[in-house]
Amino acid sequence: MRRGWIIAIAAAAGTAFAVIAELVADAGPATSLADLATGLTIFGCGLWGARQRPAELRWRLLAFAGIAWFAGNFADAGVTVASSIGTALLYLHRGPLVHAAVTGSRTRYRPLMVLAVMAGYAAALVTGTPNGALTLVAAALVAALAASTLARRGVHVPRHERLVAGSQLTLAAALVLASVTALAGVTYGIAEGSLYGYETGLSVSALLLAAALGSESRVRARLADLVVVELGPARRSETVRGALARALGDPSLQVGYWMSDAGRYVDADGLTVTLPSPDDRRAAMVLERDGEPMAALVHDPAAFEDPSLFEAVREATALLLANSRLEAEVATQLGELRASRGRIVQARDDQRRRLARLLHNGAERRLSEVGAAVAQARAQAPPDLRDLDLLDLLTSELEQAREELGALARGIHPRALTESGLAAALSALVDRAPIPIELVTPAERLPAPIEAAAYFVCSEAVTNIAKYASASHVRCEVLRSDARVHVAVVDDGVGGADPRSGSGLRGLADRIDALGGTFTVTSPVGRGTTIRAELPLERS
Repeated sequence: MRRGWIIAIAAAAGTAFAVIAELVADAGPATSLADLATGLTIFGCGLWGARQRPAELRWRLLAFAGIAWFAGNFADAGVTVASSIGTALLYLHRGPLVHAAVTGSRTRYRPLMVLAVMAGYAAALVTGTPNGALTLVAAALVAALAASTLARRGVHVPRHERLVAGSQLTLAAALVLASVTALAGVTYGIAEGSLYGYETGLSVSALLLAAALGSESRVRARLADLVVVELGPARRSETVRGALARALGDPSLQVGYWMSDAGRYVDADGLTVTLPSPDDRRAAMVLERDGEPMAALVHDPAAFEDPSLFEAVREATALLLANSRLEAEVATQLGELRASRGRIVQARDDQRRRLARLLHNGAERRLSEVGAAVAQARAQAPPDLRDLDLLDLLTSELEQAREELGALARGIHPRALTESGLAAALSALVDRAPIPIELVTPAERLPAPIEAAAYFVCSEAVTNIAKYASASHVRCEVLRSDARVHVAVVDDGVGGADPRSGSGLRGLADRIDALGGTFTVTSPVGRGTTIRAELPLERS
């Protein structure tokens, strides 16, 4: 409130001074109105900026330039002392104007800024013929500063920086017009037209500076809104990166969240973010909380040349990135959990293969050897031997036991799947099935975890269909499409299957999920059952 009163009093006093200066000059209605509008526009933009950003010097400089604009009017006061002072201060406004415009630039070229300010004040304090040359130098330096900003950032210059560069170029053009007019010794009519052009250029330059402040304020407001909007439900951390990139005009921006356990930064997907080295063309801003790193922004160095914008981003993103860091931690842990589940599935399949191989090479082979020995004894026995029927029964029982042991081994892990692949294993499954099955399989081999998962989906589905579905036709297909494998088993049975009621389908769902896939069962009553699984190849 106190600041508002101070600015209001300054506005009233400045306006009164401007009116008095115009009355002293008595240059005619048109000239006086144009002169008054120019000075008050510059003065008003300075006061407005000081109201918005009281800590920034450029707005006080701009307001002073607006008041200094009217100092030259006292050259026609008719009083010797006043006229002398007015003549000496005729160009005083140029120094603070150049200073304010240059200070509005967020650039790394500090020497160029210093030279431009020095030239601006030299053009403000030196009168006569040298003034034209000094004004040209100041104009060239201000224009070079604007060009360096636009060239360095290219198409990614934020709007407020484009407005500042436009203000600088407009000011440089106005200064060139004034200096050329002074040095060329033009006629009164041309000089009067040049004066109007000069006044227009200064006014537009001040207005563009004010517009840049408004645009920058909106950027900061957008950053602050991130805290409110992006922390809402159903938001993802990638939105944070995109919103910050748009606000800062840096589409290459990366956001890394510090994982203390892993000792590294990761992005929203849990991938490692490497901070640039000192020799790199990128820069990093590390955000901390309680002395501990929380997140890092890897960015174009030009994005944070404005110290106030740097602090605004720090303040606006602190809470937001803390929340996003938790999301990144969850994503990382979820990825590790999925990898762990995948390793468990792989280890279980390896164990099943070993067990199936042991059964085949051990007990099943011994049963075969015993059966062969019994058959040989039966063949060599005399026809009138009393125990021939017993030998025949023993042979039958051994063959049945061997078949049952083979079925057990296939249920644990079929040999055909390991040795010949998914197509051969499913063909054997179809041949043993008690119902007709239409089979579609890919010709090429797939990764072992994918083949095992696809086989057991088909095997479990066919077993359930044979037991419960009363189906007359079954279609079993495994298709490869881009980076995914699609498995589908469709029957025309009675339907009504409930995946929650049995452990087989639940186990399949867990297996598919561990591999990063999806598993669905659709089984309306009376309309058959469809079991589908999709598996990503890249995770395998």
